[in-house]
Amino acid sequence: MRVLLISHTAFSRTNNMGKTLLSYLSDFIPGEVAQLYIHSEVPTDDTICTDYYRFTDIDAVKSILNPMHHGNIYGKYDIEKDRVLARTDEGIVNSAYVIGSKRKAWSMNAREIAWKLAHWKRKELKEWIGRFDPEVILFASGDYTFMYDIAYWIAEYYDKPLVTICVDDYYIHRRNSNSLFGRLHYTTFMKSVKKTIARSSCIFTLSDLMNDAYTKLFQKPCFTVHNSVPKIVSPFNAEGKHISYIGNLGFGRVDQLVTIGKALHDLERKTEPTAIDVYTGSFNTEFLDKLRNAEGVRLHGRISADEVMNVMKESLATIHTESFDPENQELVRYSVSTKIAESLMYGPCLIAYGPQGIASIDYLIFNQAAFVITKSEDLKSGLQALLKDEKLRSQIVKNARELAARNHDEATTPKKVRKWLQMAIDGDI
Repeated sequence: MRVLLISHTAFSRTNNMGKTLLSYLSDFIPGEVAQLYIHSEVPTDDTICTDYYRFTDIDAVKSILNPMHHGNIYGKYDIEKDRVLARTDEGIVNSAYVIGSKRKAWSMNAREIAWKLAHWKRKELKEWIGRFDPEVILFASGDYTFMYDIAYWIAEYYDKPLVTICVDDYYIHRRNSNSLFGRLHYTTFMKSVKKTIARSSCIFTLSDLMNDAYTKLFQKPCFTVHNSVPKIVSPFNAEGKHISYIGNLGFGRVDQLVTIGKALHDLERKTEPTAIDVYTGSFNTEFLDKLRNAEGVRLHGRISADEVMNVMKESLATIHTESFDPENQELVRYSVSTKIAESLMYGPCLIAYGPQGIASIDYLIFNQAAFVITKSEDLKSGLQALLKDEKLRSQIVKNARELAARNHDEATTPKKVRKWLQMAIDGDI
């Protein structure tokens, strides 16, 4: 089977979305997968894919000025496996990405216009796709119209089945709905979404909650594909001295971490841990400054996949958190973080802090796979109780390992993905 993946980011073992995509297709080998992506980064992983085509926002702008401009092709010998940071944007380009990451209506519309004017349908792209000759198009969707237009056009042009991956709620929650530009973007966005998903054979989702919602919304078969990770045996380390957070700071998580850090700092016991060790690759200076100035927080930079394992081994607990802010709750309502799968498989006791009604929090509560605190007034007492109870922490880890074996083992989940993609090819869904 030959799968063409269309996505924002490249396959990766450090970037969350890159890891999710890698886990979905880990049953495949080089030659079976090609990837078209748009982020300003170079490929760093060759385990399942050695055939990449990159066309970035900068390429889009350049192609407006010069219609002959095309993207970059990366083959087996162009993959930089030893590179620590895959991103190549710096200076003004990096600043533009930071602005874009805030998802303001004006910046989203500006990006859409640039891609609408861009000449991305170059012969180089057509020839690259033609050489690979995909049997199915797998589209990792997002919240930008132009990506749906790209996926739809390629599926139509090459007359191939299309399968769409949804990892967040871009459709039910209306971002920037309080502004005219925001409402305009949502209207044009949903027009392309409906057209593209109507063309899709099925939808892959990250959670059962999302699965149910999108089955009703789009009247399309939906399959829950849990994030999968390697089955690594890592006994619970009762001697761990740290409470760690590894991941991104968006969707209000930075403020939650500040709150948790303060609560931990103020506990009556003054033995370790008295602070959260936060590991993040975020470039958002506002977020980073908040953490640097927070009591009970030690800020660290990005770490490699191997270092993630070491941090977890040395930790008494890790943290997953979601915001109590209604706006952020809507944005993450159906999502389950990649880091949760890793924590369940080989991490220490997981502390989850956030409201019920969020897929990730409800998932952990239902399976008793984390120490879950759902109210801000219970945070300090909850942390105090968990730190004193080693037996409780051990039981939570046991439950987590059992859940990981059922839903997140990379030996089973990717086989389901292959089966469903083959069904799309065969016209059975």
